[in-house]
Amino acid sequence: MSTIPICQYDAEVLSNREIGPGLYWIDLLAPEITRHALPGHFVHLIASDVSEESSRQTWLRHTPLLRRPFSIAERDPERGVFGLIYRIVGGGTEILATRRRGERVDVLGPLGRTFEPVRAGRPVVMVAGGVGVAPFLSLAQETARDGRARPAEMTVLFGAATAGLLSGEEKFREYGVDVRLATDDGTTGHHGLVTELLERELASSPRRCAYLYACGPTPMMRRCQEIAREAGIDGQVSLEGIMPCGVGVCMACVVACADPDADPSAAPSAAHGEPSSSRRYERVCDAGPVFDMQEVVL
Repeated sequence: MSTIPICQYDAEVLSNREIGPGLYWIDLLAPEITRHALPGHFVHLIASDVSEESSRQTWLRHTPLLRRPFSIAERDPERGVFGLIYRIVGGGTEILATRRRGERVDVLGPLGRTFEPVRAGRPVVMVAGGVGVAPFLSLAQETARDGRARPAEMTVLFGAATAGLLSGEEKFREYGVDVRLATDDGTTGHHGLVTELLERELASSPRRCAYLYACGPTPMMRRCQEIAREAGIDGQVSLEGIMPCGVGVCMACVVACADPDADPSAAPSAAHGEPSSSRRYERVCDAGPVFDMQEVVL
């Protein structure tokens, strides 16, 4: 069990800006959460608008009722500020996008299991899809901050539907990390899937990937899992999903995991077939959101 304290904080919005089509970056002042946050952690925030200045009808002010999870993308411990990336996909994020500087947001965190740190002498590749880039911004920032590995030992493969949704690329470059881009529509970088970049990277420079991280749409992570298994590479994935409580109580975010002692080549197929006795079930918010790439059933 983690010894990192979980704090509930009435965080002040310092900025909330659009960085792409329907894509936003919000900075929140919450010193206690910022102090303890590590790469892979997420926060759980209330997106509903209950302020006295709200123009919404009273009965709608608590909608959506449940908190929303967001991976921490960046933190500044000296200022007590952390940043989140989100895309408008529903009512909660639509309301969040209206929050202005000086307003308050109820935040719970840091939550979840963190990434295994990048280690010197073990080159890593991070595969990000869309807003799945958020935890890797944190991982790259913290690695650069503590100097535990050289920037040259990190490669980021970043994919999205179109170029406007690739915001965050410039931050990796500031850290000295090599970034390769892919877009579904071909507006920049590789025209195609980001997993095709991964296959190309492993074929041309296999020594540049001794460990693999992935976060993004499930089909993307599933393909990363297959590629890693074929190449004999270990790694981790960070899962996204609905987490009503965020602290392991409600059991709504359960995911299947393969038994470590079972045949690893057969484990993922269980997700599409009959129930298997070689599986166990874990709560994403508690045992995750970071899981061993070869154990989680995607």
